[in-house]
Amino acid sequence: MGQAFYVAGTGTDVGKTFFSCLFMAKYAETYGFRYWKPIQTGALGTGDTELVQKTTSLPDSYFLKPVYEFQTPASPHYASKQEGKILDPKFLLAALAKERKTNTLVEGAGGVFVPWTDDYLTIRGIGESNLPVVVIGSTELGTINHTLLTLDALTSRFVAVLGFYLVGPENSLQTDNAETIQRLGGAPCLGVTNFPEQKLSPAEFISYANQEFDTNRNVIDTLLNPDDEI
Repeated sequence: MGQAFYVAGTGTDVGKTFFSCLFMAKYAETYGFRYWKPIQTGALGTGDTELVQKTTSLPDSYFLKPVYEFQTPASPHYASKQEGKILDPKFLLAALAKERKTNTLVEGAGGVFVPWTDDYLTIRGIGESNLPVVVIGSTELGTINHTLLTLDALTSRFVAVLGFYLVGPENSLQTDNAETIQRLGGAPCLGVTNFPEQKLSPAEFISYANQEFDTNRNVIDTLLNPDDEI
């Protein structure tokens, strides 16, 4: 029996897909994890599923197709209306329920208060999916506020938060950012990984992930042994 988990960001373009690439590059083949972005917006170019697959060079069997895919680069509620499509939260939750006991990384769309429909927020979907969450925050200035707000929103709704992980450019604030969020946020810091300094080939990225991501195995050990404390 496996454990699906939800990757939630503190905002749009904060690094959820970079985290997903790192995780899949390091652990997909060893532990049989698959990548899934149930709601994809802005799919006019390369979607996140294609990006993760291209970055990691993993075969199709490691990827699930989005349940909803929209060309418009916007919130799901807006993108669906622009394209004349209906996003049904119940249908999406039923799809998530089928994968809940499988080793699947579920990447969210935007931050936790992004609306799926006019009256249904992402955070409600996360709670009703019963998936544990890893919160992805930035290493940069502002991340303390954004990450603490996200953690508070989730934990106050009794969502199981496994911890938070910071990604982004290397800077002098990141160590204090991580320590401060952990001290005040009520959730463990699972790790910090900086962006590579240059574009990497798939082989180079896999090597980078193996060396730089989850160096203390906090993420994977928490997923494999959810009852253990870090």
